[in-house]
Amino acid sequence: MDDQPSREELERLIKKMMESGQLDPEDLAKVAGFSADPAMLSNLFGQVSNMTGEPAEPVDWKLAMNQALALSKRDQKDAAASVEAEVDSAFDMGRLWLGEVTDFANVNPPKKLSRSVWAQEAMPLFRELSEPVANSMARALSQSLGDTMPSELSEMMGPAKNFIGNAGASIFAMQLGQAIGKLSSEVLLSAEIGIPLTDRPGIITQNLEAYIKDLDAPKSEVLIFLATRELAISSLFSQSGWLRDQIITQVREFAAGLTVDLSGIEDIVQQIDPANPGMMEQIIEASAMVSPRSAEQEQALERIEVSLALIEGWADAIALEATKRLPSILLVFELYNRQRATSRASAKTFEALLGLDLSPRLRREATLMWQEVTAVLGNKSTDALWSHPDQLPSAAEIQNPAALIARLQNNGDDFEDQLKKFLSE
Repeated sequence: MDDQPSREELERLIKKMMESGQLDPEDLAKVAGFSADPAMLSNLFGQVSNMTGEPAEPVDWKLAMNQALALSKRDQKDAAASVEAEVDSAFDMGRLWLGEVTDFANVNPPKKLSRSVWAQEAMPLFRELSEPVANSMARALSQSLGDTMPSELSEMMGPAKNFIGNAGASIFAMQLGQAIGKLSSEVLLSAEIGIPLTDRPGIITQNLEAYIKDLDAPKSEVLIFLATRELAISSLFSQSGWLRDQIITQVREFAAGLTVDLSGIEDIVQQIDPANPGMMEQIIEASAMVSPRSAEQEQALERIEVSLALIEGWADAIALEATKRLPSILLVFELYNRQRATSRASAKTFEALLGLDLSPRLRREATLMWQEVTAVLGNKSTDALWSHPDQLPSAAEIQNPAALIARLQNNGDDFEDQLKKFLSE
């Protein structure tokens, strides 16, 4: 999603649709930001005719899935049998060592994934995260247009108004599919974006083989660390069933505040002559844009970032502790962090879906916070913090672990009750 469509291109596309009632699929592909593929363009052409009607839902998820699969299969190949055998051994060792540092566990067998299978498994989660935003955006735009325009002008626009409300969401679907397709060649672990795709931990063997090929670290140690970290996140979500729902709820809270700023249209529509063929150009130039984020939306985004930092920070800390026997573990961890900084899988995901630029610094601070709290209070106390959302550290406590430790120690009776309840479950 690096090549975002320019506003000028989007305006030209919409004007062409309004004036002719037709649309060249190559134009739509260009605006969506991906190269023309004959089969995909044929599919797009069939979709465009529906954009002026009342769709069942704003985003065509089948279109997004087709785009993701087309990209993920482009350079897909099987990993060597020796690599797949080593993956099995690494997960066995990771599961054993992880059991020494946390009571969380996921008994489901791991998956060895191809890129296209990862894309298929990623789409439901991406849809769940992005659907509230896409729906809110389309609804806000259509409603704002209807509320702002005089009734006679609104009636005249007819299908065109539906197109304006749906075009952005359809382009979003194509870009979402492209994002998933690109990520499929970069991610190593099924839960690399910070949220498990399924109940089973997984690793993308083709990407793993490419990653360890020229790595300046013992390959067996790299595999054990990666397997342990993947098991850590999947075990955390398996134990804390509310965690996934909390993140989805936070995304919905952000989406609920989406509004469309049509300031300027009020003045223009008073001067528009319905018989003027340049009417649509004037409306488009009035700037139908998403309004700046509200204070509530900024708070929702902060809660999402804190949640993801806590999850990834805990996974890093617990995986490091579990694999501390490995002689080169600090080097392995450093190399993995470099790989994450390059692929930016988690950051790209939430930047694409929400415009949220995740801070690697906050994740690193969360890792250090979990390590410090564990050193003082022990692993069982750290696990117990995941027993309820209200127990989790705040953004301020991530940056100041001593404050979290003091809170837990000062509320010793309440925390002890929570800990006993957690251990009895």
